[in-house]
Amino acid sequence: MIEQGNLPTRRVNISTQKMLGGIGSILILLGWMTGVGILFGIVGVVLWLISMYQLSNILGKPTIFQKILIGFVLNIAGMVVAFAPFALTMVIAFPFGLLAKIVLFDLTRDETLDVTLDISELGFGALIVIIVALIAIMVAYAIFVFGFYLQKQAYEILAQATAHNLFKIAGLLMFIGAITTILFGLGLLLMFVGYIVLAVAFFTAPNEVEVQGT
Repeated sequence: MIEQGNLPTRRVNISTQKMLGGIGSILILLGWMTGVGILFGIVGVVLWLISMYQLSNILGKPTIFQKILIGFVLNIAGMVVAFAPFALTMVIAFPFGLLAKIVLFDLTRDETLDVTLDISELGFGALIVIIVALIAIMVAYAIFVFGFYLQKQAYEILAQATAHNLFKIAGLLMFIGAITTILFGLGLLLMFVGYIVLAVAFFTAPNEVEVQGT
């Protein structure tokens, strides 16, 4: 144990946690692939959360995991809010004729019936759906950005606790990526790079760090 000022410090080993976090970050990146990628993504998120939880406890910084968990939940909520109106629109569209074009196949007669609806037939209901969808997207965007803001704060605390600035850079890149998701390509690219930097940060972080307390 080392005395640092008036507060005692001790060295702790975080090699297992940094390995879990690094592997988790890589699997999250692979989760962007189609098909089996979703399985990689789920496993990656689990490993990442375990790593952040354990690091939070070992370093004596409970706010790290609190912000990570709340931010992650908000990210999921934001995506649900964003896509819900589109799913609802598809459900409502059929019975109320909100689809611009409906093609019906008569298998017994081997004929195709092409029914085209005039835009005026969409009516007030379609306008309401569009307004609700736009509001939902704006709310989802705000939730999504705030979620990554909390994660950015968590990575800043982690960077300070481990004296490893790459965590802070990774969090900043993800946060800027979340803000620029309205530009789609740029936002996704920045978030992708952010996760790459995060993986590098985990793998290159020191195996042992000093923490205050007994």
